[in-house]
Amino acid sequence: MTQSSGKSNRLIATNEDTLGPYYPISLCDNDSMDMTAVRSGIIHKPKGEKITISGSVKDINGNLANGVLLEFWQANADGIYRRPDTETHPDLDPWFTGYARTRSKDGNFQLTTIKPGKSGDRAPNITLTIFSDGIMRVVTQLFFEGNPANESDPLLQSIPENLRDRLMIKSTGDNSYEIEIIMAGENETPFFDDLLS
Repeated sequence: MTQSSGKSNRLIATNEDTLGPYYPISLCDNDSMDMTAVRSGIIHKPKGEKITISGSVKDINGNLANGVLLEFWQANADGIYRRPDTETHPDLDPWFTGYARTRSKDGNFQLTTIKPGKSGDRAPNITLTIFSDGIMRVVTQLFFEGNPANESDPLLQSIPENLRDRLMIKSTGDNSYEIEIIMAGENETPFFDDLLS
């Protein structure tokens, strides 16, 4: 309809298609550090033991690292990773992605997830990838202190025994755990150049 001023109250049509970019919905969430919450409003929960891991990333001087991007990847409670080759696996949990991502301004983080199960000859573990100023990408794996499967895990056994404790997620009680990641220096966390899990 045209008004007496000669102006139209119709909006200009927008394009039906765009070029992108397109992001996975999970990466658009403000906080994707809870692997047990699929989407707001969905009441289904993943199976397994719900845990919380509090951690910190520190630099060579023991100071909290500023502006780190952390990505976590793990198997579900049955030890099954969500990958293209497991899409039809009967034990794949439809309510668990196994992936979390956060940007920490002060080096501290808190991850809510399910305690992963043993996967083949691998002990339960969580893969952690870190991006930060001055480094392109470092990758490590975090294990649960006291788990009997640690004694035969091929990756854990491939590093000197005195370094293994640096990869241990330690229980603080009530399904809570903690870990400290040291980026460099005397107590540096072991990192792996090309990690296959």
